[in-house]
Amino acid sequence: MKTYCEFTFEAAHSVQPYSGLHGHTFIVKLTFGGDVDEVYGWPVNLYDVENYIAEIKGNHGSGLDHGNLDLNPEIGIASLENVTTYIWRLVKQRFPGLEEVELKRGMPGSTEGCIYRGGNEERTPLAA
Repeated sequence: MKTYCEFTFEAAHSVQPYSGLHGHTFIVKLTFGGDVDEVYGWPVNLYDVENYIAEIKGNHGSGLDHGNLDLNPEIGIASLENVTTYIWRLVKQRFPGLEEVELKRGMPGSTEGCIYRGGNEERTPLAA
């Protein structure tokens, strides 16, 4: 059984020397697996995940939403790939059953994105 949830956030970033500061609507899909709850049949309680997503997004600049991703040293250069890895590290700490993070931006028919399934997230530790 796989369970997933999606959320969006608005943020600015740059990837020097390729782009100056600009913004996107980012769409994140988190996919969870593992042992399922005997009563509910889910591998993760999405109510708990949604509450944590609200923490990660923050409130207009205090987290991912409406912030400048360049200013977060835990992301590094705010490429799609580095932002995806950052989200993986945050969520994986709280929900070990996380199996995949998909991050995309753009409009339907003109979307860019990446999918991360773990592997090198240890390279930049999160602050405790």
